[in-house]
Amino acid sequence: MKFYSFCLTFLIGINISMGFSQLTGSSWADVKKSGKGELTCVYYQTPGLVYEENGKMQGVCIDIMEEFKNYVNEKHNVTLNFNFEKKVPVFTNFISTVKNSKNIMGVCNTSITSDRKKYIDFSPAYMNNPSVLLSNQEAGKLSDFSSMASNFEGYKAVIIKGSTHEKYLKKIADQYFPDLTIEYANSGSEVNTKLRGNDKYFTLIDFTEYFDAVRKKMNVTRHPVPLNELEDQLGFIFPKGSDWTSAWEEFLTPEFKESVKYKKIVADNLGTSFVNLIR
Repeated sequence: MKFYSFCLTFLIGINISMGFSQLTGSSWADVKKSGKGELTCVYYQTPGLVYEENGKMQGVCIDIMEEFKNYVNEKHNVTLNFNFEKKVPVFTNFISTVKNSKNIMGVCNTSITSDRKKYIDFSPAYMNNPSVLLSNQEAGKLSDFSSMASNFEGYKAVIIKGSTHEKYLKKIADQYFPDLTIEYANSGSEVNTKLRGNDKYFTLIDFTEYFDAVRKKMNVTRHPVPLNELEDQLGFIFPKGSDWTSAWEEFLTPEFKESVKYKKIVADNLGTSFVNLIR
């Protein structure tokens, strides 16, 4: 029995270490000095932003990274490649993997917050991040949170654990829907699966997951409630103290985000109807 318990503990330890693996890549200083090298990346799949299809990485983030690669080649005479080390399917594990690694970059729709800046570094924002309130189509349109409890009677909320929406939903539920049951999911795809099901669910979610729902022609309703307080910025993430942020600060300027090239990247990946939504 003791031997069995030891083996079980050992296996659990392996699983935990695999979920929060520590990776080590090359620093910007070393790559710049040698004139070539790799930026090691991990990603959390995000519709329209970063995903793998037919063995190829695609999305807004990938196209921006290609422009970054061109920039460091022209500006610093550095030949850069991106090494996608792994996909991390659980958002909280994705954040922890970057936090506990060295000289890597995390690619997904990570909101830039003062709390997260305590333990990870960010690039300048590559996109703003409006949030949306979604439910299945059975619910009537909600335009004001004061009617939330009656409008969503019999509904449960589902939210991505560790997201910026978790705290905000609890705040508005305390004020307008104190009896609300909140369930948690590990990813946007899990949230959308709940919305597609027969049970009554609603969610607060990033525009990228709304984009995915529209693309898949899901039977969802977008509710026009005021969510300006939730609109934030998305950035690439790095372990604390990474020198890669200096190169990204050179490249990812407000001027780049106003360029025709940037707007084409957004339109090509998300569609022209989303260009004005994300500015």
